[in-house]
Amino acid sequence: MSVFKFKEFSVRQTASAMKIGTDAMILGSLIGTENAMHGLDVGTGTGVLALMVAQKKRNLEILGLEIEREAYEEASYNFENSPFNAQLSAIHCDFLHFEHAPFDLIFSNPPFFENSSKTNSLKRNLARHDDSLPLTDLFRQVERLLTQDGHFWVILPATTCDEYLPIAERLGLYPEQIRSIFGKENQLTRKVVAFTKSQKPTSFSEFIVRNTDGTYTEMYKKLTLDYHFNELK
Repeated sequence: MSVFKFKEFSVRQTASAMKIGTDAMILGSLIGTENAMHGLDVGTGTGVLALMVAQKKRNLEILGLEIEREAYEEASYNFENSPFNAQLSAIHCDFLHFEHAPFDLIFSNPPFFENSSKTNSLKRNLARHDDSLPLTDLFRQVERLLTQDGHFWVILPATTCDEYLPIAERLGLYPEQIRSIFGKENQLTRKVVAFTKSQKPTSFSEFIVRNTDGTYTEMYKKLTLDYHFNELK
């Protein structure tokens, strides 16, 4: 059984197609919870993002949505066996057909390999390709379910992010924060964006994951300090 151990909880990731990686660690660590009371994790997978956010704020109720049944069952197991089980619940559901009262915090590590070749695994394709959740539809549904003063946090490939920002704005979601994520110096790979429904000046920042020798940067160690069970090198 594959288990990823954190400081305050553990995540079983045997059934879920996408395992815990740097993207989840960065996004989960960056998500802001100020003033949030009702959170939604779109495509929860193992439930790792919901668990990380629950650790930050113990009175924040979080619902995890997952379209793939085995991943949903695994997220449910991880929620129930965590110290935050009273805060967390999971639903086996297609986000595009999800009906619910608005949330003041929505977050997602969405499928975004929309132009890459597909594998023979249906579960992995659902997790990695945007056929089941096109980004335009994701933004449209988020706008519908987000409160007026709520925030939507998402991590995307840098090129995809730049392409979809104008689309998100046309749908009523505006970037309040954009953090460019570099795998190593000068190697831009991802962008983490916090969207709101209000047009405000966008705050820009940069973040580097690894040094040139492959070790983790001090900024990455500091960001994930509350989560990693083992000391990073």
